[in-house]
Amino acid sequence: MRSNLLRYINAYVLYPLLEKLAKRKIRPKLKILGAFEMLDNDEQLEKQKNDLYKLLHYCQENIPYYQLLFKKFNFDIEQVKNNINYIQQLPVMTKQTVRENLHTLRVATAIHPRKTGGSTGQSAWFFYDNNGLDWTSAINLYAYNSTGKKRHHIDCHFSSEIGLQSPLIKDRIKDFLKRTSLNRKVLMISSFSNIKMANAYKKLRSFQPYLIQGHPSTMYAIACYIENQKINIIPLCKVFEPSGEMISQKMVDKIENFTGCKIVNRYGNAEFGVVAHSNMHDSFNKLKIYRKAFYVEPCVKNNLIITNLTNYGMPLLRYDTGDIGTVREEVNGSYIYDIQGRIHDTVTINENVIPTHFIMDFLDHIVGNIREFQIITQDDQLPCLNIIAENNEDQDRIKQAILKKWQVGLEINFIGFDQLKYTGWRQKFRHIIHLESQA
Repeated sequence: MRSNLLRYINAYVLYPLLEKLAKRKIRPKLKILGAFEMLDNDEQLEKQKNDLYKLLHYCQENIPYYQLLFKKFNFDIEQVKNNINYIQQLPVMTKQTVRENLHTLRVATAIHPRKTGGSTGQSAWFFYDNNGLDWTSAINLYAYNSTGKKRHHIDCHFSSEIGLQSPLIKDRIKDFLKRTSLNRKVLMISSFSNIKMANAYKKLRSFQPYLIQGHPSTMYAIACYIENQKINIIPLCKVFEPSGEMISQKMVDKIENFTGCKIVNRYGNAEFGVVAHSNMHDSFNKLKIYRKAFYVEPCVKNNLIITNLTNYGMPLLRYDTGDIGTVREEVNGSYIYDIQGRIHDTVTINENVIPTHFIMDFLDHIVGNIREFQIITQDDQLPCLNIIAENNEDQDRIKQAILKKWQVGLEINFIGFDQLKYTGWRQKFRHIIHLESQA
């Protein structure tokens, strides 16, 4: 009873207090977003078009980069009032565009930095103004609410930041208060060994979260641990939300079957925050776009091109995310289907550049009985496919099946979960790791 009371105090007393002290305006935007989502389809589209029109005028008056761009392409803002797709008269932006024009894209009020990873090319800095940052937080809360999670429910985030924390006491206190006000637990995981998985399982049982968010490879490893140890299936949470990696149907099936949760999916990045989220009653690969904040251009198995409608500190018009998917306008919303991951997630095997999702599908549906894989590349060596097999006795069959596909150009090695490699200061798992060649 006491712990329940504390969670309510955290959510409905501490959170509003911290929001006020930080001069944030998140909850009002949450209400605006909720009201927008209640509008019918035509009303949403009309408001989205008007918001883009307003943003374009702001860019014309305040952003030097766009002043020159509009002039160069004879871009007539008024045409957007007739057809939102007129914006496609402008060229797409990339990270390279941002790096080369940062000072003419960003205004003085954009004081909140975010850095992208290198998964779609070289990393770059992006900035939000206060209003834009509040919108990202409001959309994140709305996404949580759509799963049935309330602020007084516990959520748990996976983290691999082992031993890394700010040296400043002020920052540590701020982080503690933030996590407390959100009723958030953090589960630190350093490897997928049985010992670590046993510890993770025990902690999740004690946390009893409504929602877990983290890399799907981590939740998948926990599900495999439960299966292999023949543990009675007890729901670890109501909802699992993958983040930071593409999730496959194989992962969805394993996680839902052995952790007893429902998987919802999200799409977002450092440039925009959460852009789209799946509904509880839909498939994980159908994500509804938050039209109030984003215009995502319709496409079929092509690059996702996004315009942010709420960050006036550093507006991004027709930004190419580097991710691939299908975007459709439907009678009840705009949806992204079948996001395939990042352009950089490729490996060259025998002079053929092959995307990660192809390798994943081949190993899952053709070879089978593979729990996880990772490819290690070095400039002067053949790529090495490291495989975690479901059963060690099946290694010969797996190897022969892969060799039928790639007779040359690839080394094959069998490893355990504790031999997987991680990248970056956040120690993220990726299916393809490039190692620097030794001099």
